[in-house]
Amino acid sequence: MDIINDMSVWEKLEKTEEPIIMYGTGNGADKVIDILEKRNITLSGVTASSDFVRNRTFRGFQVMPLRHFEEKYSTFTVIVTFGTSIPSVMDNIYSIAENHRVLVPCVPVIGTEAFDEHFSETNCKKIEYAYSLMADDFSKEIYKGYVNFLYGGEIEALKSITTPESEAFANILNLSGNETYIDIGAYRGDTVDKFLNYCGGTYKEIICAEPDNKTYLKLIEHCKNLKNFKALNVAVTATDGVIGFSDAHGRQSAVGGNKMIDSISLATLSKNARPTYIKIDSEGCEYEILDAGKDILKNFAPKLNVAVYHKSADIFEIPILINSINDNYKIHLRHHPYIPAWDTLLYCTL
Repeated sequence: MDIINDMSVWEKLEKTEEPIIMYGTGNGADKVIDILEKRNITLSGVTASSDFVRNRTFRGFQVMPLRHFEEKYSTFTVIVTFGTSIPSVMDNIYSIAENHRVLVPCVPVIGTEAFDEHFSETNCKKIEYAYSLMADDFSKEIYKGYVNFLYGGEIEALKSITTPESEAFANILNLSGNETYIDIGAYRGDTVDKFLNYCGGTYKEIICAEPDNKTYLKLIEHCKNLKNFKALNVAVTATDGVIGFSDAHGRQSAVGGNKMIDSISLATLSKNARPTYIKIDSEGCEYEILDAGKDILKNFAPKLNVAVYHKSADIFEIPILINSINDNYKIHLRHHPYIPAWDTLLYCTL
């Protein structure tokens, strides 16, 4: 079947006769501008949220408030190039869309390969196969909407597939009071808090991994009163050893930098434990972690909560991998409130 039924966001920007105003600065905006320049698409200005306008420039543009462009142009297209889950900021983006055309050119968090015409054509068979692996019609609807958003960039396409996290925990994961929980990418303990909330505060064991040292110390402090709790200051990857790491002291930390840190596999992290629930949000290492941990998925079939938004190929490569390891898994897809399509997760259960 034809999953993608839209023109790519880049083609839309090539064809528009309106000025193009970029909303947002930072790494994502840099990636978008690089693609715009390669495709000879003219950018007319840069704006930001009121608290971030200040007196500054970005890529040669003076950052101006949106009202400046509303006074200058009768009509224009806004492209959103930053990520947010803050309700007030998302509401502002949706309110802008009531008065202007708003597109979201999606670029990957990790890597530079955008979900464009070449990418979708090259991977169309895998995209369709992963779609067929979704466990129910709702997951298939979200999958199709998600892929069309990545490709076409229409803000309403994202809004229409957004669901609360509570729905997934209640209707899919159904955590019990006897879980052995492995949290890969535990950050400061926010996902431990979510686990405790949804399991009712009762569990068997919690095992966390967080590679960023300063964030790890905050995790330890946050969880110091928990029983049967263990945390390791390591990156979880395909093998045990050492690996380069970008220690950004926050959510931008990722494998691939100049600082060398310890790394372990999922099997090593799970040693002497029988995991019943695993969450993986590892800034682009999800595929490698699962591939190296296939024996755990085969033998224990733990519930899975896996991020699939860091790389453009994650949305099809990861469900295909999980199915190839254990085809008994029912694979569900959900996108929780976030612009752009971050916080898009696979929830897998038997």
